Amino acid sequence: MKENMLNWTIQDIIKKYPETSEVFSNNGFDEFANEEVLNELGAILKLKPALRAKKIGAEAFLHLLEEKIADAANYDSLLSSCVDNNSGKFNFVAQIPCGLKVPLEREMQSVLQKAQENGKEPINYYTGACCNDLLHLNEWIPHFMNIDEVPDMVLTKGYHFFNKNFVERFVKSGYFAMPGNQLINSQIADIGITDKEGNYHVVGLTTTIMVVDKSRLGDLPMPRTWGDLLKSEYERKVLMNSYGDSFSDVVLLNIYKDYGEAGIEALGKAIHSGAHAAQMIKGMASSKADLPPIYIMSNFFANAISSSDNIEIVWPEDGALVMPLFFMVKADKAEKLNDLVDFVSGSRFGQLCADAYFPSLHPAVNNKLAANAKFKWLGCDFIKENDIEELVEKLNKWCWESYCAKGGQTNESSPACGCKSDKESLKIQSM
Repeated sequence: MKENMLNWTIQDIIKKYPETSEVFSNNGFDEFANEEVLNELGAILKLKPALRAKKIGAEAFLHLLEEKIADAANYDSLLSSCVDNNSGKFNFVAQIPCGLKVPLEREMQSVLQKAQENGKEPINYYTGACCNDLLHLNEWIPHFMNIDEVPDMVLTKGYHFFNKNFVERFVKSGYFAMPGNQLINSQIADIGITDKEGNYHVVGLTTTIMVVDKSRLGDLPMPRTWGDLLKSEYERKVLMNSYGDSFSDVVLLNIYKDYGEAGIEALGKAIHSGAHAAQMIKGMASSKADLPPIYIMSNFFANAISSSDNIEIVWPEDGALVMPLFFMVKADKAEKLNDLVDFVSGSRFGQLCADAYFPSLHPAVNNKLAANAKFKWLGCDFIKENDIEELVEKLNKWCWESYCAKGGQTNESSPACGCKSDKESLKIQSM
């Protein structure tokens, strides 16, 4: 019975035994008290990987569930209510940039409706924006132990699915497939961002650039390259995109690749403070005197700034920093999920990306980029040669040390992972 329940989704458990909602809420799963989250995320997240991610012992948690069920006089029905884990339902998880969530959900409705009209089985799916997402997909990835725990298809950005354990356990084992040959948009073809081994299907780019408030720049020259920001005259002049106590991964990694540890130290000195791009935009519109002149943010947010003679969007001469927007699909599910695969790899989704300032790799899409727009990509070799998560943690530590040495203030907001630390009673070693 216990092993079967570990393979249930959280929705299955709470829907069958509503009284267990209290157990989840009291042990770090507060989000599932929200009915919408329970019906979306809870429908695809199984109990076993969820407990691993929270470092909660399975036996202890199952005991609490059983006690709660027994108290409600439902325990006798537990054995006969096991969920069939081979029900044929496939799941799709999208954790994407803020600007894509709403248009993706709108377009997906017609895609999924068409699939069901063609007699295909229902698809459980979850979509979330990276900057404000209850899923925190990066937390779960290291804790997937078998391929059945991994969503059948994922659309996301960044480096989390390059996690060393995930690559060794699933990617190198050949569980994922590249659907067909990929033609690349001519403006992006030369940066080498596609995966030649066929596991990660890159469909777009997130781009990080600079925005300069010329009214606050004074006599400083306009920065034109990322290296310019490391010069001493820009000390405490840069507001960096950040989340909690973590500075931007893409900035840290690219500075380190090009300038080494000395570059990270110089970057720490350049940083005035950290904030989400939406907060930066709000600050630029204010009359506060203590704000810096230079802002690092995504091109999506840069183009959300109200037009002003004082604001200049700087696409660096050495290239906008890019992270891949990509999908992965299990090889044995690709054919059955071909409607979704065709959609996210097609021109229709590509144009959604381009319209939201996320350049698409699809050759038929007009990305509306300047002819001389360059991109800075870490490169597949760099990613494969480094444990990216471990490296980012180290770079963030170095950057914070340099930042704080120059008087920077520590950030007391929530950490980037979104974890809560107030529920410690069941914390033990991972299973």
